[in-house]
Formats: sequence, C-alpha cells, structure tokens
Amino acid sequence: MEEDRFVGAFGNLSLHGPPRSGKLNREFPSALVFSTDDFFIMDDGTYLYDHDLLPEAHRWNQKRARKAMNKGKTPIIIDNTNIQAWEMKPYAVMALEHEYQVLFREPETSWKFNVRELTRRNSHGVPREKIQRMKEVYDHSVTFHTVLHSEKPSRNNR
Repeated sequence: MEEDRFVGAFGNLSLHGPPRSGKLNREFPSALVFSTDDFFIMDDGTYLYDHDLLPEAHRWNQKRARKAMNKGKTPIIIDNTNIQAWEMKPYAVMALEHEYQVLFREPETSWKFNVRELTRRNSHGVPREKIQRMKEVYDHSVTFHTVLHSEKPSRNNR
C-alpha cells in the first residue's frame, strides 16, 4: 500500500452498534463520515425516515463511499448501525478493492447495550422493541474475514 488508508465501519472503524450508542470516535476528527441516515435529512435539516426508501438510501450511501475511495480519500468512516456482519459487506468489499485498511469499532459507552438508555437517547424515534431486536441479533466480535464471508439472511430467517 502506498499510504495508510483506512475505512471505518460500525462495529470496529466501520462503526458498529445500536442507535445512539456513541459510535463516532473522536480520534478521527478529519474523517469523511458517510451515514445512510443522511439520505433522510431534508433541506431544512429535518429528519424524515421512510422505511420503504431504505434500500435506495443504502445504495446512495455506498455510492458516496465508493466515490471517496476512488479519489483515495482517507480516513473514511461508515456511520451506520451495522448490527450484523452482512450489513458491512458492501463497504468491506469496496475497501478491499481500493486497498484500504478496515478497522471496526464498537462504542465504548457503558450503556451501549442498555435498551432503555438507547431508547431514551435515540433522536430518530426508533421504538424500544426495534432496539431490543437489534440487540438480540447483534454480531459481536466481527472481523474483516467474517464480514467478507457473511450473507444476508433469507427473509424467513430475519
């Protein structure tokens, strides 16, 4: 690798954790941060989430990340919940193609898996039941290898 380039992801510098669990790490203040949530922010700054648009929002965010990687930008942080390894796979594949180092970071907050506290802190109206389900299927100790070899579960297994 010509220079140290890396992309983060939820979990380990892809950021990885339940909503509002303190994912953004302050040690990379100059990082480009790509969040699928940004798709739902209107021109006036209001957040208007539409579940039906989520696949489009993910494609949009992946396209932004790929464009930055094509330009060799670094560091890059993917700020998504990335609850399961397969959710990080598109970014990990891009990073591999562009020879980026991938770090996964979990939040360091003491309450990162406290459903009550996460519900209280989340600003997007994610219901407690949804946060509980996310906690139950959360992939702990993800590695680059497990992400690259992960598969999206079939609809019946979700």
